[in-house]
Formats: sequence, C-alpha cells, structure tokens
Amino acid sequence: MSPITSHSRFTPSRRALLLGGAGFGALTLAGCGGFVNDDGGGSGEESGSGSGGGTVTAYLSTEQNTGIEPLVEPFTADTGIELDIASVAVPDMNQQLPVQLSSGTAADLFRVSPGYSSNVAAGVLGSSGDLLDLSDAAWTGDIDDGTRALSDVDGKTYAFPVARNSLVLAYNLAVFAELGLEPPTTWPELLEVSQALTDSGRTAISHGLSGGAIYLQFYVYIFAGTLLYGPNPDLDAQMRAGETSFSDEPGWTEVFTKYLELRDKGFFTEGALGVPPDQAMQDLATGAAGMTVLTNSGLPALFEYSESGAEAFSIVAMPSSDDAGATLLPTAPDFLAVNAAAKNPDGARALLDFLAGPGNVETYANTLAVLPGLDVGAVVDNPSLEPVLPLVDEGRTVPYANYLWPNGDVQQTMLQSGQQLYADEITIPDLLAQMDAEYAKGTP
Repeated sequence: MSPITSHSRFTPSRRALLLGGAGFGALTLAGCGGFVNDDGGGSGEESGSGSGGGTVTAYLSTEQNTGIEPLVEPFTADTGIELDIASVAVPDMNQQLPVQLSSGTAADLFRVSPGYSSNVAAGVLGSSGDLLDLSDAAWTGDIDDGTRALSDVDGKTYAFPVARNSLVLAYNLAVFAELGLEPPTTWPELLEVSQALTDSGRTAISHGLSGGAIYLQFYVYIFAGTLLYGPNPDLDAQMRAGETSFSDEPGWTEVFTKYLELRDKGFFTEGALGVPPDQAMQDLATGAAGMTVLTNSGLPALFEYSESGAEAFSIVAMPSSDDAGATLLPTAPDFLAVNAAAKNPDGARALLDFLAGPGNVETYANTLAVLPGLDVGAVVDNPSLEPVLPLVDEGRTVPYANYLWPNGDVQQTMLQSGQQLYADEITIPDLLAQMDAEYAKGTP
C-alpha cells in the first residue's frame, strides 16, 4: 500500500447489525486445479452469461468465506445469481491459484493480495492481464488513496477491497490492573510497562516465531509505519527510483534495532524461535504474559483462550516513537478480483456491486470484526476495536510496508533472514543488504 494515510469516515454512533444466516453451495477442489460441483459437472456447465442469473464461482480465503456468508442468500434473492464457493487458508490459495490461472480452471472471482506482495497480488496479476479491469464500477470512488495504490495498476482498478485489517498490541486487563499499569502510548512508556511486567515474573510481550517467523514482520510494519512512512510518505517512490535503499535509509536500521532492543531487554518470550503463535496467545490469556502483537482478525482466536472472552483484553496501537500523536495504525486491505477469463464476468461484477452497498459493507466488517474496506460511512459495531477507531477516524493509518515492494521475495527474505537476525547469526546490515538484493530484481 502506498504510504499515504487513508481517510476512512465512520459515524460516531455504534449500532448492532442483524445478520441473516445463509448456506453455501457445496464445492470441492480437484487437487490444485479447477472446481468440481457436487454432481461431478465442471463449474463452466453451470455458469450463466451474467445477464440475469447463472452461477458465479468464487475461490475465497476462509475468513472471506465467513464474512460473506450472511450475504449469500440476500445476493441471490436480489439478483437471481447463485454462488458456488470454495475456501481455503491463504497459504494454500497462494500455491493453488497460479496453477488454476495457468490451466484455465480458476474461478470467476477470487482473493488477491495487495499491491505486489506475492505472485497472486493485484499489481502482479493486473499487470499480467489475469484480472478484469473494474475501473468503471461505481464503488471505485469509495476507495481511499492508500488502498487505491494497492488495487490499481496504471490508473486502472483491478481489485475490490472487501475489508481492512490492522496490527494491534493486545494486553491482558487483569494483569495491567494488578500491576497498576496503563496501556503504553509512546516508546518510552512501552519500555517502562514491559520492564514492570518482566519484574513481576511475567513475559512482557508474548512472541511466537515458530513456523516461519510470520509475526516478526508485524513488528517491522508497525515500526516502519510510524518511523519511516509517517515522516516520509514518498519513501516507496524514492526506493523505486533508486534514490535510497534499505541499507541507505537510516530508518530501516532503526526499525530492526528497536525490534532487537525488545529481545535484548528480555521482553519477548524466551526461546521465541521455537514458540508457536498460538502458544503466545495462550500465554497472554492465562496472564503468563502481559501483551502480544497480532492482527485484529486474530482477536476472536485470542478471546477463545480466556474464560472471560473479549472482556479479558483490550488493544492499543503499538507506539514506536516519543510522540504519541505520531503513532500510526498499520492496516491491510483484503481484496477480491474478477478473473479476466471468467465464465460469468457480469455475475462476478454484480456480486462486487452488491458487496459495495453500505449496509453490506457493515455486515461483512462486523461479521469478521474487521475495518470496512470502502469509505461509505460504515458503522463498526465491535467493542474490541473501539480503542483504535479514533486513529481510523482521524486518518492515522498506514499500509503494511511490504505491499509496494516490487516482488514477494523481498518479504520472504526478510522473514527467513529475520530468523537468523533474531538468532544473532547475521547482523542488521547483512539483512538489509539481502533485502536490497531482492528488491533490485524488480517486478516479476
């Protein structure tokens, strides 16, 4: 996402939404290939022309599947179009979708990543001609500037932002109350709170890096958002122009220095490289730890680990500097796109038009406890998100740093070599040089 802050608008009130249940047409995946209906027929046999009915096939992440479920029956009732939906975890989708696209068996509609963050990202697939141009859709006028940088290629819109996620610092309310702690709003306060938690015999920040160091990147995006992209919104353009680099930009060194400072002060989980992320959440839920970093979509899983559920926790935007007013909330859009070779492109576009309705934007966001993807005045009815909504209202959001890196290998290098950095096997200059080398390869 471009380092331009978004300007989402929410009404001050918070109201509940009545969500209607809906079922799905059963659908299975034939290996990594195309879609097969229950009766054994290919999806193409059931797909209509899109001019008043037919079937739209969709390949969604498991989260998108949950979010869209209450809207399936209303959509079919409104349009006469049936939906055939398959859903898998994002890593599986990222492996399977390229195979489906190359073999001509991809669904009419599917999830894509933001910008150029993977080989199935909007920028990559839009540039290669695999996605339908959606620029003439009315909802494109409701995309904020930051999201548009990740959905568009050369002024054309190729992806629909169905929702946005954010990175937050969750903390255990009972532990904070016991120690008389307030949630930190500046970097010095974060260090003070972490020290108090450590002195109490707890882990200050539960941190699980087993299985790919996925959570390492969260700290990078948090620190980079406030320390780099906040002061310099043109950083991505400067890096693409060769005017600076990971190694040359002092802020990148500061990002990883602060991350290691938390480790060196003993604030992270001991042996974090061998601790799975779910264990880190359990430690927070039991009070063995005081804080943890996760996406807001991960909050429901965290709540399940506590008998008190959501009431046991609160969240805050993790601070990175001495100025509380400079803290930005990293956000990430979740996209849907239409296959350029869709059998029912009109039906797929009709689904996106339906999802863009303000009430439907609200329903989807509140079902998943995420932020609305479009600026349509959607009402967020989720007490768990209340602490960070003011930042969204004020436009104090920033995209994840990796989304406009020219290829996904830069991020993968950061994750893989980041584990070596954490283990003191390489230095920060080593890591930044490796990231520079991948960045120099450009867009695939």
